[in-house]
Amino acid sequence: MRPSAKAGAVKKREPRRPCLVKARMRDGADWTDVVIHNMSSRGLLASCARALRPGAVIEIRRVHHIIIGRVVWARGRSVGVRTQDRIDIDGIIAARAPDRPPAVQEDAERRNTSRALTQRDIAERAERSRTTARLFQFVLLTGAVGGGALLLATEMLRLLGGTLGRVTAALAGTAG
Repeated sequence: MRPSAKAGAVKKREPRRPCLVKARMRDGADWTDVVIHNMSSRGLLASCARALRPGAVIEIRRVHHIIIGRVVWARGRSVGVRTQDRIDIDGIIAARAPDRPPAVQEDAERRNTSRALTQRDIAERAERSRTTARLFQFVLLTGAVGGGALLLATEMLRLLGGTLGRVTAALAGTAG
């Protein structure tokens, strides 16, 4: 009999590569942070804040790498995961982004540049908004004061006009 054919023979475990890699994990509809502690070509050991049950299907993402797997065992916050496909261990650890054509890189650089300018643009827009608000407030206040002064002048003219008319008539009558 060959050793592997014996009853109770243990299959030799594939070597694990130790690491500390942060990633995001989805369990159902919920996302959480996860730390990968070691990896082999078809599995990994990870820990997260959420308790997972054996049999749960999860998705782990790191940069552009997506790992689909099933939780094989769980102890506290640590889980052993058997992956659906082979794992690119070096790529996940290095978090290398895929090579992109130059046009895509230029677009990404332009977006990053415009995002860098955004903070300055926001500050400039806020200052312009404050200046516009002050000007609007000044015009509104000036219009209100001017309108009030015009109403006051009109009322004073009406009151004084009647009084001055009587004084004028009285003076005209005494002079003749």
